[in-house]
Amino acid sequence: MKAVIVGSGVSGLTCAALLALEGWDVTVCERADHIGGVTALAEKDGFRWEQGPLLLGDLFPGEDAARVLAKAGIHLEIVREDRGIVLPDYEMWAPAEYQGPDWRRERLKTLFPQEKKGIDRYYRFYDDMLLLSRLGASPKSWIDRIRVALAYVRIKPLMPLNAQELMNRFFRDTKLQALYLGILADFCVAPSEFSGIMVPFVNIETAFDKRIPLTENGRKIRNGFGYIRGSVHRMVTELARVISEHGGTVRCSSLVDTVRIENGKAVGVRLGSGEELDADVVIGSGGGKEFFRERVGYAHLTPEYQAIVENFRPMESVFMVHLGVDFDPLRYQPSALCYYYGTYDIEAAIRNLRQGVYHHGSEGFLIYVPSQANPELAPEGHHCITIYTVAPDTLKEGDWESIKETCADELIALAERRLPGLSEHIKTRLIRTPLDYREIAFLRHSAFGGTVPDRNLRNPPHRTPVDNLFFVGAQSETRGGITGCLIGAEETVEWIRQNLSPRRK
Repeated sequence: MKAVIVGSGVSGLTCAALLALEGWDVTVCERADHIGGVTALAEKDGFRWEQGPLLLGDLFPGEDAARVLAKAGIHLEIVREDRGIVLPDYEMWAPAEYQGPDWRRERLKTLFPQEKKGIDRYYRFYDDMLLLSRLGASPKSWIDRIRVALAYVRIKPLMPLNAQELMNRFFRDTKLQALYLGILADFCVAPSEFSGIMVPFVNIETAFDKRIPLTENGRKIRNGFGYIRGSVHRMVTELARVISEHGGTVRCSSLVDTVRIENGKAVGVRLGSGEELDADVVIGSGGGKEFFRERVGYAHLTPEYQAIVENFRPMESVFMVHLGVDFDPLRYQPSALCYYYGTYDIEAAIRNLRQGVYHHGSEGFLIYVPSQANPELAPEGHHCITIYTVAPDTLKEGDWESIKETCADELIALAERRLPGLSEHIKTRLIRTPLDYREIAFLRHSAFGGTVPDRNLRNPPHRTPVDNLFFVGAQSETRGGITGCLIGAEETVEWIRQNLSPRRK
């Protein structure tokens, strides 16, 4: 049995690796001259940078991303870390001395004494949601079953609420609400569009203190966050290794022009060179609108699936400045990653973003130091820094190429308020605009991170109306993030294994 996978991002390579392990003859077609898409490293003057602030969850033993990789025989070394948050009027850094798993709750009570009851109510809700996530599907004892039932009764009235409505239930102060809503700007989703019961999962407490234990009495109770030793690109190179070792092929500089469909069934692909590859299964990844409009064709889709493709909303893009410096920025920033928010009005910030209005960093940016976990990314005695902010794919006024140098200077000036003397220590810089990320990810609309997690919109399902044609990745039904891409690939391959793979004797 043959499979052709379109795209060599995390999802495409995971599908290919898992199918190769099942004995399939696998070919991955990648348009670029290298694998990995946005997981590939940017390089200049001896410095290398990851394409984003990749403090990742779910990669420790017993967690979903690690479990999927383990199926392929891949076990990555993860450096556990945390991040800080700085808002206009207060900061949230892990204390120098460990104060237990609830330190943020107690610190917030000192900052917002009038909100003490709401803070306690929020954290009861937070505990209930994590309990349901961990035990809801399969409680293992009668005590667990009772705990799950009680938690469900408590959260049920909150289930219809969007994120803003949920915050209004717990807190009056918008400055406190922004601590939990600010991260939604990274997803380009307005609080009124995001499901309220998902707020705890984008504000996991272990992301803010790496000392919080992940187990209790030998039982896994929390998931952790960390960086991949060797950078995130190590994940895709390991997947490519598994593919190769099991007889598969990864073909770079191989643009898929058309998915070949006969009698309602995918039978292979045609490359831009005119070469045709036959396949029993074709798996697409990357941009959903681009893949279905340009490589599949709407004539092969049902009206329902067409509507999903037309209506789902890709995220907006990012503007990044990668710096190589000759000093240690961690003298001033306690963690390798910190979010610096400049506004409390996330709803308005998202509205402006979608209208093509770039905030020039004034509404928020982050500083990430990838060489903290992976010193080999920078020459000895030096560090890599990434200054990053969300940005419109297309500007309402002007164009990215003409303003990128000025925008880079502005972000560096903002970062220098946090890292004194930064500009004096810059040895090199590399600017990445939405135009660059369109090219890197092969998108008409740069959507860094996938799709807007709007609770009212669907993403394209893995199974398409075309027999033996599947779609995975950050713009598919399991959405963005490393974990979503890995799980989506796993689910797709499992369906193929059960329904299309030849029975082994």
